[in-house]
Amino acid sequence: MTAPGGENVRMLYCRCAFARVVPDDVKADVLAGLAASGGGFEAVADLCEMAARRDPHLADLAALAGSGQTLRIAACWPRAVRGLFHLADAPLGEAGVEILNMRTLPAERVLDGMLRGDAAAVAASAQGRDEEAAKQSAAGRIAALGDLPARTPLEDAR
Repeated sequence: MTAPGGENVRMLYCRCAFARVVPDDVKADVLAGLAASGGGFEAVADLCEMAARRDPHLADLAALAGSGQTLRIAACWPRAVRGLFHLADAPLGEAGVEILNMRTLPAERVLDGMLRGDAAAVAASAQGRDEEAAKQSAAGRIAALGDLPARTPLEDAR
């Protein structure tokens, strides 16, 4: 398919049917927008399930991205999507892959990114996870310390 901007793009939409982590309204709006666009796209039931089965189609998609075609994926966290392809022995390269996060972005932004390309939306797709992961990591380190004594041994020696 050739995107409106003239570039050679393959669009992949994940329904996230089994994990149910993407808001239903966002999934529905993105799917409806892709269908109404008149452009070609592929919808899959669940990338997680495909990766678990090591579906060979994921290798085909990864190869497209490596051949100069842009692969745009509407799914969830980019790091998770990349991990799923890796699990299926079909790692995605950095170039030619744009992943839009339907968990964190509004449907309009995902749809615009899918149809026209939006580097800022791609960057924003990963941003929330990285910030949240950092917060959780810091909270985990603090919790691992447990209850600290009110006084330190040095203060007790005085």
